[in-house]
Amino acid sequence: MTLHMDARARQWKRAGLCLLLGAVALALTGCGQLEARAKMREAMEHYQKEDYSFACPAFEEALRFRSDDLELKKTLAYCYMAWYKPLDTTPENLELIDKAARLFREILSARPDDGNVREALLALYLNAERYADAIGVMKEQLQKNPRDVEIMKQIASLHQRAGEMEISFTWYEKWAEVEPRNADPWYAIGSRCWSKSYCEPNRCEDPNLPMDQRQAYIRRGIDALTKAIALDPGFCEASAYRNLLYRERAKWIDFGDRRAREEAFRLADADRDRAVECIKQKQKK
Repeated sequence: MTLHMDARARQWKRAGLCLLLGAVALALTGCGQLEARAKMREAMEHYQKEDYSFACPAFEEALRFRSDDLELKKTLAYCYMAWYKPLDTTPENLELIDKAARLFREILSARPDDGNVREALLALYLNAERYADAIGVMKEQLQKNPRDVEIMKQIASLHQRAGEMEISFTWYEKWAEVEPRNADPWYAIGSRCWSKSYCEPNRCEDPNLPMDQRQAYIRRGIDALTKAIALDPGFCEASAYRNLLYRERAKWIDFGDRRAREEAFRLADADRDRAVECIKQKQKK
């Protein structure tokens, strides 16, 4: 999931080529269908040259003769993935994602435990920024192990990338329910709330965020980080981020409420000092 797009694309191409070589070898030694062999050879030549507009149709033709060949379906799906251009919004290009997804789904219907194919399907959707579909893949995996916090974290992250912050926070809270002694899910919420609420001329994630929502993020972030610190008093980063959120609170308090602003700065300074001392203590160990 964390691969750079170009690196991921190269990985797909290599995987597709390996599958292609294996499929061709199988065709040459076993099936006896001359048309399929010819199309496989043709596809192989074009694929090696990265001529996907010729390679994929040749695979499609071969698949007509070997419609039950799961490895050939996988190879064709990888070909569609390699052919897809992330910045091209034409219907023909977008259709490649659906074609590849359909093939991966067919394979998973026959081999539901094929983790490599499921990962490829997930990567396909992520590359196309189809986060709802990617989340669907992750939820299917979660059904097999409802307490898998790694999947919960990935789902939370995907909702975050989709701009669905409240849903993202809900999934971090689900993680906290599974691991009630773990401060990390609360830290994840708190640090993200700071990113949403922080706004200066040189850095502002959402300059049009309404004031009431900005203040709600500040409150929620402080609450989450307070829980993180209660669970792990030595969580230096949590204190550092709560310090930042208190400074955001002070920034957006009405200038006439001097006492509230001073209190926010006092709390911020206390957290700053706590974070600095915490880091010093850890460096000594």
